[in-house]
Amino acid sequence: MPYEKNRHGIDKRVARTKKAIRAALFEIAETKDIASITVSELSRKAGVNRRTFYTHYTSITDIVNEIESELVEALRGIVLNFRDNNFCECIYGVFIKLNELVTFDFEYYFRHLRFDMEGAFVGRVSEIIDELAGKIVKSVGDVSFEKARFAATYAVGGFITAFFEWKNKKVPTLEEAATFASMAAEDSIRAVVLNKVS
Repeated sequence: MPYEKNRHGIDKRVARTKKAIRAALFEIAETKDIASITVSELSRKAGVNRRTFYTHYTSITDIVNEIESELVEALRGIVLNFRDNNFCECIYGVFIKLNELVTFDFEYYFRHLRFDMEGAFVGRVSEIIDELAGKIVKSVGDVSFEKARFAATYAVGGFITAFFEWKNKKVPTLEEAATFASMAAEDSIRAVVLNKVS
């Protein structure tokens, strides 16, 4: 009899085990640096044995890498919906959707681990920036990919920093923050690509 799968096509027992391991990691990380957490400690907290842990991960760092990869893929899905004809409206939508994504799937990650914005995560976002630059070139036409990529890098970097700053403080409102972020991102893209600020 085949194992029951969840909506992502993953065995539900595997999903439950991974969820328990992640939850244990987040709980321990509230009071302890992640680098000092041992597999034995994490396994005990998650209610699994070490062998089960090693069935899914080779190290504790693998858990963080997996979460970051899932987040980047989800973010890519949002960015791929970026329409070429209205930067501001689309970026506003990305802000709202990113808030939903973080709230429902990655809240523990951001609340407890607080990854380094200059570290691995931003490096993983690089491919998304390339995709956005391609969309800018397609939309604007007479602009080099390098110039579009610089604009996209600046806009995405500022957008992500602004989002997490807002996420920590929740001021201003979600709608206001999305509006400010979309206007700033659009202006930065237009300033670099079109050599003018709207």
